Amino acid sequence: MNAAYATPLGALLIGLTLTGCGSETNDGPPAIRYGDSMCIECGMIISDERFATATIVEGDRGNEPLLFDDFNCQMIFESKHTDLAIVDRWSHDHGSNAWLHMADAWFVQSDQLHTPMASNIASFATQEDATAFAQPIDGAVLDFPSIWKTE
Repeated sequence: MNAAYATPLGALLIGLTLTGCGSETNDGPPAIRYGDSMCIECGMIISDERFATATIVEGDRGNEPLLFDDFNCQMIFESKHTDLAIVDRWSHDHGSNAWLHMADAWFVQSDQLHTPMASNIASFATQEDATAFAQPIDGAVLDFPSIWKTE
């Protein structure tokens, strides 16, 4: 038997390692299985990472991610479920597909932007990126408070 396992510290370290296996804290952006995960609002399979969003809510067993295939679905769902305790909201940067906190993101809305459920909205990490994307497609650049409408 290895001496490390025989000490109380070794046993504690093994216990902590085992309790961490397979657990998720849901403190960050969720994992989406593209082509498999479903939008909680419309039931469509989420397949386009550029437009996928998520709302993290307080659940009975900790934070729970709610997945959406488009910004519209997220707004519609939240407007119908005003009793939810929102922890965070996430969207993807349209250029890099990196997750962004929606409260910090910039958005482009344009009829020339085709999204899964017709929100015509894309997220960007910076105002500069959003402006550069918006110009050739006659898009409006908006911050989160300006674009978020659940009523």
